[in-house]
Order: sequence, then structure tokens, then C-alpha cells
Amino acid sequence: MVNEDEMMELVDQIRFNLPDEIKQANWTVSEQQRIITEAHAEAARTMSRANERAEESASEHEVLRRAERHAAQVVKDAQAKADQIIRDAEGYALEQLKQLEAHLSRTLGTVRRGVEALQSNQPVSEETADQATGS
Repeated sequence: MVNEDEMMELVDQIRFNLPDEIKQANWTVSEQQRIITEAHAEAARTMSRANERAEESASEHEVLRRAERHAAQVVKDAQAKADQIIRDAEGYALEQLKQLEAHLSRTLGTVRRGVEALQSNQPVSEETADQATGS
């Protein structure tokens, strides 16, 4: 048989200690919930920052691609313009050379006529005749 006094004392101890154990268990559960909530919040912040960085990176990448395409177009346009300038300069130089050739041709013709006129007015000596014939 069980001693009733001992039994009552055990029940009193259980009643006395049980609320502390329940309080401790409740505190542990609430602390666990708080830590889980903080972990979820930190995970959400981390994901948000990661998404922002990914968007910034994608945006920067797009800006870089656009800049590269623009730079390539600028180089292409500059090369086309340089080629056109070279063609125009060569055309101008050719025209100037043709004009110079025509002017020199007229000047040479004038010089030849002058030489011929002077030679026809002077008696031809043997030395001058040799020079004229190239001997």
C-alpha cells in the first residue's frame, strides 16, 4: 500500500514543479518560433538583396551590350566616312593632276613653239644642228 502522506507530498511537489517545467517548455517553444521567424526574415532579406543584385547585374550587362553595339556602329560609321574621304581626296588629287598635266602640256607646247621659232630665225650652225639631231 502507498502512504497517503507521501503520495500527497509527491503530488504537491509535482504541482509546485510542473508550472516551472511548463513555463520552461513554453519559453523554449516561443524562443524556437522567434528564431525561426528571424531566420525566415533574414532569408527573405537575403533573397531580396540577391534579386536586386541580379537585376542590377542584368541591367549593367544590358547597358554594356548596348554600349558595345553603339561603339561598333560608331567604328563602322567612322570607317565608312574615312573611306569616303579617301575616295574624295583621291578623286580631287586625280582631277588636280589632270589639270596640271593639261597646263604642263600647253606650257610644253608653248616652249616647243618658242624653241622652233627661235631656231627658224637663226642660221643653223654645225654645232646647233648636231644638238638638234641629238648627235
